Amino acid sequence: MMKYIVLCADDYGLNTSVSQGIIELLKAKRLSAVSCLTTSPEWAEQAPWLKSYHEQADMGLHFNLTEGQPLSSLYRERYGTSFLSLSHLIIKSFLHQLDITILEAECQAQLERFVTELGFLPDFIDGHQHVHQLPQVRDAVLKVYENYLRKNKAYLRSVTKAIKSRDWGGRFKQSIIYLCGSQVFQQQLIAKAIPHNTVFAGIYAFPQAEQYRQIFPYFLKNIENKGLIMCHPGLLNPSTNSHDPIAQARFQEFSYLSSEQFELDCQGSGVQIARLMTIPL
Repeated sequence: MMKYIVLCADDYGLNTSVSQGIIELLKAKRLSAVSCLTTSPEWAEQAPWLKSYHEQADMGLHFNLTEGQPLSSLYRERYGTSFLSLSHLIIKSFLHQLDITILEAECQAQLERFVTELGFLPDFIDGHQHVHQLPQVRDAVLKVYENYLRKNKAYLRSVTKAIKSRDWGGRFKQSIIYLCGSQVFQQQLIAKAIPHNTVFAGIYAFPQAEQYRQIFPYFLKNIENKGLIMCHPGLLNPSTNSHDPIAQARFQEFSYLSSEQFELDCQGSGVQIARLMTIPL
C-alpha cells in the first residue's frame, strides 16, 4: 500500500548555500514542502526563487526565536535586538516569564515578511529548533494561526509521534524535543481541529551525517501515511558555510536526496512525496 508523506526542507533563506541546495531539490521534484526563515538578512533576496515552485510544494514559516535578530519593535524593546539562546528561551517559557503578546507580535511580523516577499500566506507554520511547541510560544503561534491561517486550512507541524532515532545522539535530541511540550501541543491541535502531520521523522545526530544514506531509508520504512520527514539540505561553499555549524551535514543530506538511490529507496518503501493537504485519508 502506497504511503503519501511530506518531505520538508527547513531553513530556507538562512544563507545562499542552503537556499540554492533547496532550489536544486525542488527542480528535481525531491521535496514537497519548504520552511522559510524570514528573519534572515538574505530572505528578501532569496524568496523570489521559490515562487515558481508553489504549485508543487507547500511553503511555510519557520518561526524563529533563537537565531539572529527579531523583526518586531515590541520584541526589541522588551528583550533586546538579538534573540535569546535556545536554552534561555526554554527556561523562560517553562517559568512563564515570556510575554505572549510580544511573542505573537514577533510571529506576526515574521509572517508578514513572508507575505511581503512571496505574495501569499504560508501553507503551514513550524519552529526553528522546534520552538513553536514551547509553553507560551505555542499559545502565541495558535493565536496567529486563528487570526491569519485557519481560513486557508493551513497546518501546523506536530513533532509528538516521532520515529525513534537509531543513534544515541538522535534519541537524546528526541527526548529533549518531546519534553519541551510536544504532547501538549499535539493535544491542542486535536482539540482545535487544526490540520497536522500524523507522524514526525528526520531527527538524527548531525555528526552521523556521513551515514545519511543508511539513516534515511529507516525513516521511509517506518513513516506512516500523512507523516512528515524534515531535512536540512544545502550546498557546500566556503564563503557562506563558515558560520554554519552543520554545513557538512547539510551537504551529505543534499547529496543523498539528489541521488538516484533516494528515488529507489522511496519506491522500495512504497513512499510517495506529496503536499500535506493533498494526501488522501
